[in-house]
Amino acid sequence: MEKMGKKEIKIGKKTIDNNSVFFIVEEGQLNQGDFAKAKQMIDLTAETGADAIEFQFAITEDFYIKNHRGFAIYEKVQFTFVQMIELVKYSISKNLEFIVAPLSHNLIEPLKNAGVSAFNINASDISNPQMLDSVAKSGLPYFISLPLADETEIEWAINRIGKINPNYILLQGQHSMASGEHGVKPMHSSLGYIETLKNKYNGIAGYIDHSPLTWMPSCAVAAGANVISKHLCISHNDKGPDWQVCLEPEEMKQAISFAREISQSINTKEKVLAPGENMDKTIMRRSIVSTRKISANEIISANDIAFKRPGGGIPPSDYEKVIGKIAKIDIENDTTININDLK
Repeated sequence: MEKMGKKEIKIGKKTIDNNSVFFIVEEGQLNQGDFAKAKQMIDLTAETGADAIEFQFAITEDFYIKNHRGFAIYEKVQFTFVQMIELVKYSISKNLEFIVAPLSHNLIEPLKNAGVSAFNINASDISNPQMLDSVAKSGLPYFISLPLADETEIEWAINRIGKINPNYILLQGQHSMASGEHGVKPMHSSLGYIETLKNKYNGIAGYIDHSPLTWMPSCAVAAGANVISKHLCISHNDKGPDWQVCLEPEEMKQAISFAREISQSINTKEKVLAPGENMDKTIMRRSIVSTRKISANEIISANDIAFKRPGGGIPPSDYEKVIGKIAKIDIENDTTININDLK
């Protein structure tokens, strides 16, 4: 297949490339139609250090048939378009990029005009040509969520819209909450597939973390993810959608901090001593010491020296700077030899 991705994509004011970590807090639908709670989630997200917040927005008539129980559920919690616009503006005021997972293709154009930073094609819509086409033709950058998808479906979606709009990022992940599992177990996360996606489509890839673990985003970053998406809740007492995999605000701060630190480590390509290593070196390394009392003006031989802790003196690797030198002063037995004591 033709490679059609991009190595650098701008989401709002932020640029994502293969050396960055772009962290998305997914609000999902924890608000359950409570507009004040939705704004509170934006406030909490801004405090975590995340780059963006993602909301799911829907027009229920575009989403469910009327005689399905899901219709009544979504109709009850959907926001008005005026409220959606206000949430977009409020997030921007908090220095957060606003990402929408549209569950109605009719929302895409008006939300683009409202100033959203990007769209995320929900995992449930990867086989929906109406949604794919509308998102791609919006001209905005977009994510393609890959939970539930097999490779045939992924290729079909990218072949359809990748050339129309190559500003996409693939998000590896799994979604198993409906089965009764409390999130995806690390052994089932297929983190190695992140690099496969990057190489196969010549672009950027990330990870949607549907585990309850604060350290899982760091693992994904170590596996090559440049975007992380993870659910936030106000409290673990909340039992909204995807409650099993949500983190509380302090946990989310920790997860984001871990991920950024791991990214910094991975992007350091030269050998750099960590803070404190020079101090440890003086404790753990050895120095050149005397094996006998050496009198002033004596020539030092190989038999006159040994290598012992502590460090901080002449390193053993510099033994040639000591052998054959003349002692300026008396050097006691089993004593660290100082370079200034030699001539």
